[in-house]
Amino acid sequence: MPSVSPLLAGALCLSFVLAIAWLPGASGTPWPSMGLWAAAFGAYVGAALAHGRRPLGRRGIWTLAIVGRLALLPRDPHFSDDIYRYLWDGWVQTHGVNPYLYAPEAAALEPLRTGWHALINHPSVSTIYPPGAQLVFWALALLGPSVILFKAAWVAADLGVGWVLDRLTSRPGEPPGLAPLLYLWSPLVLVEVAWSGHMEPLGILPTMAALLFLGHRNEPGEGTGLPSLRSATLGGALLGLGAAVKLAPAAAFPAAARRRAVAAAVGVGTLILLSLPYADAGASLFRGLLTYAEHWEFDAGVFRPLAAALGPEPAKAIAAVGLIGCALFAAWRRWSVERALYWTIGIALILSPTIHPWYVLWILPLAALRGGRAWLLLSGTVFMAYWGLDAYQATGSWPERLFVRLAIHGPFLALLGIDAISAQRRPRRGDVAGREETGEEGRRGGAVADQEYRRDSEG
Repeated sequence: MPSVSPLLAGALCLSFVLAIAWLPGASGTPWPSMGLWAAAFGAYVGAALAHGRRPLGRRGIWTLAIVGRLALLPRDPHFSDDIYRYLWDGWVQTHGVNPYLYAPEAAALEPLRTGWHALINHPSVSTIYPPGAQLVFWALALLGPSVILFKAAWVAADLGVGWVLDRLTSRPGEPPGLAPLLYLWSPLVLVEVAWSGHMEPLGILPTMAALLFLGHRNEPGEGTGLPSLRSATLGGALLGLGAAVKLAPAAAFPAAARRRAVAAAVGVGTLILLSLPYADAGASLFRGLLTYAEHWEFDAGVFRPLAAALGPEPAKAIAAVGLIGCALFAAWRRWSVERALYWTIGIALILSPTIHPWYVLWILPLAALRGGRAWLLLSGTVFMAYWGLDAYQATGSWPERLFVRLAIHGPFLALLGIDAISAQRRPRRGDVAGREETGEEGRRGGAVADQEYRRDSEG
């Protein structure tokens, strides 16, 4: 879009997203929602390219981001019903019930059933959400188990992620970098958080905020750029808070320990501390999560051919080994926490048997920060996972089609491979988040990943 301003392209992106949400019948799957989504994502890409040529000011980026979220908040979730599980977990806690001990359909909880009880998914399985999330569910439910209230809390955290990205990539007096725009204007973020009400930003916000304190300018294998004791403590607590909401950030604990041991110790301590209110559940703390890990499979990419060739259990073992191996390698190489998060979460998504669209939100701010083109592309193609939603609602069976999986994962894996080959051919310059200064020659068209991050370890 050579002649289109970033604001106009962003407005087009938002218009197509709002059309899916508000026009009668527009959320139908596969059509017309898929066509509208393709138009929205195309406009989003155009806005990012236009911003690289003519950077848009903060007022324009934030105005469009806030307007889009406010316009989607009143809409009831359509593509997912997870929010009703959040409401239920919080609701039963206000009545003194540990959500890890009882499934929603348990007879003992029948007196607590509400008008939206029938909307709770997988009612025979106890909760899978970690203690940090449960504490927030409880606090919000004290104000009333309201869909719009819960969604508003997630949107507030979502905007906080955009603010952290701005802090990580911009200096006072300069226009904002590309990273805040890539995150705040993402159609996937708008749909999955402000509309569908997924609570991912509740964990993403402290995880990204931890980077303000733990620092992310270091050369692999060297102990440079170590955070102060105060920064390591604060960063570790934030990393632990993120892991208490969703376990993914815990994969960066080994890398944090190699940078400053206190960061990992405080992170683990935070995770344990937030689990104490639910300790009476004992082994049941993990019952729902283990059930999920054993039985759930959806929109798998690399996992599907692995399972077909080796069997599901060996494929899951490979995924676990890949994740653990990446976390340990990151520690051995003294990677920054940012780089460790990027790679471990990425490996987990590539090898996972279940890839719901909102799972991609976990790597999206890191991809925006580092210029990860393949992951940004996946944030667009992953919407096709909803292709069978109408059929599922009509029949109770979700038809997973091969061409849909290929369309979702094929372009992403191809671009990931191309970028990996290109990276091998470029002169090695260290960690992407802390490259050696090479003047203008090494910069990539204004990509955020190549900006110089000079903020001190105190954030």
